[in-house]
Amino acid sequence: MDQQTLLQLAADELAMRSLRYREIEILDYVPTQPDRALLCLPGSVRVFVAAQDDPILQRVRDAATLRNGDDVAMVENELRPRFEGRTRLSTYQAWRLLQRSPVFASVRYGGRTLATNIFPPDDLGVVILDNPYNGGQLSPESLTLVEHRRDGTDDALAAVALKHEPPLTPAERAALAQVPEDQLEANLTADASCCENGTFVAWAAMAVTVAVLCTAAVMAAEEEERHLSDEQIRRLGPATTARELLDIRREALGHVH
Repeated sequence: MDQQTLLQLAADELAMRSLRYREIEILDYVPTQPDRALLCLPGSVRVFVAAQDDPILQRVRDAATLRNGDDVAMVENELRPRFEGRTRLSTYQAWRLLQRSPVFASVRYGGRTLATNIFPPDDLGVVILDNPYNGGQLSPESLTLVEHRRDGTDDALAAVALKHEPPLTPAERAALAQVPEDQLEANLTADASCCENGTFVAWAAMAVTVAVLCTAAVMAAEEEERHLSDEQIRRLGPATTARELLDIRREALGHVH
């Protein structure tokens, strides 16, 4: 089975299921030890999807809000061991897992679908989605989790998102503040580096997610070099500058997956 066939089968399966919508809270994330592991990469909005009653979602919230060092511990002691050594499933195996799942989900931001066919594999318990973010205002200010549920099931998914602002120059920050209201949705986009169209079934049931395992020091060094000059910003104007900055974030995320 090729990827295109799988996506068509997944779309057919989605059409047969009922829908339920949930708001995904977006929390600001500031790493407690930037020279070590990061729970969310700079210039991204990272979405954690798990079963509704899975305590990992509350641990993510606590790690982001309490700022007591639990963010580093969570990556090093919990997330990294879950993802290390995983191998990608075949397309057919991924399809069978999706088909048997009582509920899978899509993540939307305004009119954009950031990801779909999301379900946490049993041996992982969580799906992690990285979405490039340029540091500008988000409108709407929340994401939407759309559950695709088999009739009669009590299973449910939930999600929480972390937002880590990228390093910006004063000119970049000023340009983002001038982006018109009707263009703000373009400050966040889907990351298609893990698959060609951003909709592959949970990226073949979540093979190794290198972004979870990367070191902050490498990311920080790369980010310092990725800026627009003041002259470029004056020439481009606010809206185009925002799109260019988003492309820089997309490129940076692509280098660590």
